[in-house]
Amino acid sequence: MAGLFWTQEQDIGPSARAGHAMAFDAARHRVVLFGGDSLGSAFLTDTWAWDGQFWTQEQDIGPSARTGHQLAFDSSRSRVVLFGGRTEATVLNGDTWEWDGQYWTQVADTGPSPRTGHQLAFDDQRSTVVLFGGEAANAALCRDTWEWDGQTWTQRDDTGPSARRQHAMAFDGRVVLFGGDTGGTTVGDTWEWDGASWTQVADTGPDPCAGAAMAFDGFAVLLFGGIASLTASNPPPRLFGLSWEWDGQHWTSRQDIGPAPRWGHALAFDSDRVRPVLFGGLAAPPGDESAAGHLLGDTWETSVTAPAKLTQLILDPDMPVIGFVSTNSITVTVGLDQAASAATAVTVAFQTGPTLQVTIPAGKTTAQGSVQFPWPGVRLGDYTVRASLGTSTQIATLHVVF
Repeated sequence: MAGLFWTQEQDIGPSARAGHAMAFDAARHRVVLFGGDSLGSAFLTDTWAWDGQFWTQEQDIGPSARTGHQLAFDSSRSRVVLFGGRTEATVLNGDTWEWDGQYWTQVADTGPSPRTGHQLAFDDQRSTVVLFGGEAANAALCRDTWEWDGQTWTQRDDTGPSARRQHAMAFDGRVVLFGGDTGGTTVGDTWEWDGASWTQVADTGPDPCAGAAMAFDGFAVLLFGGIASLTASNPPPRLFGLSWEWDGQHWTSRQDIGPAPRWGHALAFDSDRVRPVLFGGLAAPPGDESAAGHLLGDTWETSVTAPAKLTQLILDPDMPVIGFVSTNSITVTVGLDQAASAATAVTVAFQTGPTLQVTIPAGKTTAQGSVQFPWPGVRLGDYTVRASLGTSTQIATLHVVF
């Protein structure tokens, strides 16, 4: 699993805000930020760009001032796409805009119903922007899935995750969705969209939360922050400041040193510099009268190192004998391409036989485990043995002889 090292960057740039949106414009090599809520008398309508060193205000003409909107970068057309959000007058927007690096252009006013608290992610395998959920008129929560091809919005599905708002989404070969508020209750479920249907792939991992931010970090999906409830309460709901990674199969908690706990922030992945970029958010719970004093305008980045991969799977013996004289056990050796940053469990599964966990200690590259042989039902022939660590695998063959 990749290692994470958060660093705070400059504090000069966009004003403190929450409910803004960000995306990395790979054509112009900038993280683009638009709008948000300053907890003042008006929402924001400014456009900013982060080049890795400095924030630059790009434009203040374009979409109306809003919060709860979303951005995604359409790499097939080199445009940042914006949809929806809420204006000061509590009016919900259903407009679609695109940013070409110089100007905002409204490209549609039909498609998904006006809403806020939805999510966008760009599926670069099918060249389409995917939208899910959000809060529509009269506080109705949505569970619809839409896709934008650059010209038209098409509704794809209304089954899958339950209706929700303030969830998080990112693309890592499939669109990954986590958590959100389902109407007074936060959830911690993980779903994937393959372009045809939604599949729930986990119900454990980060704590149930809303208002978290998520981005693909080049190796895994990175999630940061969130809040345990969008409802004011006494005691107030918990704010989260943990970093988590989804490798396609499992969530893993990373270090908890970095940005302060928050919600309503934004996260984008700078693929040129291989750095996730985080900005802003709110470090106070709903209903806090001093919330304006806890609005954040800080910029953080995290460097990412490649996750360890399996490079070795050795069976000893690899030709066990079955019959009057049989082997008592088989020793399994697994190895990584780099020292494990933490204790790392590798799953080793024998075809028709047992499955074991071999744990490689932190700082080591190899470890061993053993299984009893023969196991019930084993016969002469060849058996596949598969070692798995996230999406990394190694295969060996066990030749059972007489």
